[in-house]
Amino acid sequence: MESTRIYKVLNLLTVPQLNRFIKFVQSPYHNVNASIESLAVYLIKSIKNDEELLDKETIWQTLSSKKEFTDLRFRKLCNDLLERFEKFLIQENLDQNHMLQSNLLLDSIRKNRYEILAEKHIAKSSTEIKREIDQSSNYYLQKYFFKKTIQNLKSNYEKKVDLKKGKLDSYDELSKNLDAFYIIEKLRIATDMETWKKMYKSDESIDLGVSLEILEKIKFDNIPSVDIYRLMYDVYKEESNTELYYELKEKALTHINSFPKDEQREIFDVLVSFSIKLVNKGEIIFLKETLLLYDWGIKESIILNKGQLSPTTFRNYVVAGLRISEFDKVEAFIKNNNELLEKDRRENALNFNLARVAFYRKEFDECLTYLNKVNYDDIWYNVNSKMLLLAAYYELEEIEVLDSAVDAFILFCRRDKILDAQKKTQYFNFAKSVKKLTKFNSDKKLKTLKEKIESTKVIGNKPWLLEKIDELLKNK
Repeated sequence: MESTRIYKVLNLLTVPQLNRFIKFVQSPYHNVNASIESLAVYLIKSIKNDEELLDKETIWQTLSSKKEFTDLRFRKLCNDLLERFEKFLIQENLDQNHMLQSNLLLDSIRKNRYEILAEKHIAKSSTEIKREIDQSSNYYLQKYFFKKTIQNLKSNYEKKVDLKKGKLDSYDELSKNLDAFYIIEKLRIATDMETWKKMYKSDESIDLGVSLEILEKIKFDNIPSVDIYRLMYDVYKEESNTELYYELKEKALTHINSFPKDEQREIFDVLVSFSIKLVNKGEIIFLKETLLLYDWGIKESIILNKGQLSPTTFRNYVVAGLRISEFDKVEAFIKNNNELLEKDRRENALNFNLARVAFYRKEFDECLTYLNKVNYDDIWYNVNSKMLLLAAYYELEEIEVLDSAVDAFILFCRRDKILDAQKKTQYFNFAKSVKKLTKFNSDKKLKTLKEKIESTKVIGNKPWLLEKIDELLKNK
């Protein structure tokens, strides 16, 4: 039973969602099969109470079915419940899309010729459109359907009168809404294509069906989503054009709430990607810009998933801030946003990243104190804490302790079965280089070590290793 799709998907729901699904299944309009309802009630009760499931035949006996159990019948019942769940998802989605609801209602009024309802719901739909917050491509598509339905509700005589009186505004708006939807989606596709082409270093050309230069000639007033997607595409095409970047950022800051959450993330990713590319080209000032983007993304919940921040984003913020010595800002970020992480990740994230801050502040004893609080059950925190520990011992000139720790780390890297080969090489090369730092005394050996580290592509914490070699050479 645990392997069935219906049980797996129900396990992903929140308690409020489970409660709504039960009501859905218990509604005679959506389901008249008592066995389906009984199975849903049993599964949801088991999930809520974290109870172990009975075997399939025992479950069947608790249902309202008068038929004998067979595996085929049970699998069909599970599939029938899954079909109800899929219809539930459709209903949930529809409940959240008020513009689509209004358009479907108006279209039904038109098809069934319920003219007595038309005037009321045209006015109501107009109000729904004015209240709509998200105003990206789907907004203009639904506006197009709304205007088109109104045109279709008119008689041929009314359309003829409109033409004679020069009332063509409705047709202009119909066309404008369709053009806006079309152009936004084309630009989204083009931007997505550029993303994947750069990611996989491909020069392959994909036919959009229309030249983007033609799209540029179509002018829109007061449609920020068109402007923003045009800028997103241009920012991707012109990787070093900071003027375009700041123009996009300004419009995004102003209009971000006019987009649904998934598109907000698209806009954010383009801005961050541009900023990081400039950092990689040596424009370190854009690290501060990256921090500002992350602050904005958290404040507006753009980069939060169900209210939570990913550990990767958390670490990226810390690393970016430490590189430009924003120690106080990073420390405040760690303490203020640690609660946004998953509960079982918070303590490690707090202690490891505060250890990093202490290390950059050259407070190495405090760094060790924080590292001693890190739980090594998580492999990522395990190896990265050990690497930071080696660096802290070196800075404190605890050479005997360092030698022992390096040997233990090298042994760990050799024996570990979880890490992939490249990661092992990265950590292994770092540990060996640290050991050589404590052994080499001559300029010749140090310079040879420096050249080797510089030429080694897979090695952890390369900037710190090179910095320590330069210090040793300087003091010779």
